[in-house]
Amino acid sequence: MKSFLIFALSLAGGLGAAQNITERSTVNGACNGSGGAPGVCIDTKACSADGGSFISDACPGTPDNIKCCTKTKCGSGGNCRFTSSCDGTTKTGLCPGPDNFKCCEPKGTPKPPVTGLPKKVLDKAMEAKGIPYNFGGGSCSGPTGNPKGFDCSGLVSWAVCKVTGRNLFSENLRVTRDMYCASEAKRKYKKVAFSNRQLGDAVFFGGYNCDCADHRDSIHHVGLMMDSGWRMWNALKTGTKVREDSFKGWSGNNKPCPYVIRFA
Repeated sequence: MKSFLIFALSLAGGLGAAQNITERSTVNGACNGSGGAPGVCIDTKACSADGGSFISDACPGTPDNIKCCTKTKCGSGGNCRFTSSCDGTTKTGLCPGPDNFKCCEPKGTPKPPVTGLPKKVLDKAMEAKGIPYNFGGGSCSGPTGNPKGFDCSGLVSWAVCKVTGRNLFSENLRVTRDMYCASEAKRKYKKVAFSNRQLGDAVFFGGYNCDCADHRDSIHHVGLMMDSGWRMWNALKTGTKVREDSFKGWSGNNKPCPYVIRFA
């Protein structure tokens, strides 16, 4: 009888171990978040940086920093899920995690094209394609310096000037950190959460979470969004020309700031 009991307990332990193996998760794998919301097992820092929230104990078998991350609001009434389970339309650049974890918008969600001032500013800036980068370059009249060119904020300010007639140079708003950190009353353009970025928005980059109170000098670059994902039009750095770049994966002192400026 004793031998049978030991055998039974061993068998139960073996079945339990087998069950645990089947329940193990993988990094970037699917999971169920709070309330059963679809999620992805990723690093908690990456989850928070993209506006998601995470819960513990939903990604068994992964390192301690990997948690089940969900983002239940994105795009136009959507939430983040794996593309294989989306029966609507997907939008890139709005969700944390791997490339196949995207913002899923319900069928029939209207997607009006971006028009008006934001698009006009981007279109004007794109006319500067191929002009050299020149630190401090740019005015309402066009590229300046030797060689004649634009730096990042000079390009944006020139485009705004040509489209609206407003001179950000003379208003002391052409420097990247001054434009980002100015009061709304002075800037006259609203800040919008980075997660809601769209074509024509000015996207900024800097370390320390772009804190204007203590680390405003870390805000060092600006470009114009070409969509709601990761493509931007900019004058990047010395040795380059005005062009399109992708900032997907940029981090550290080059990570995007929490807000964009919308020229509207």
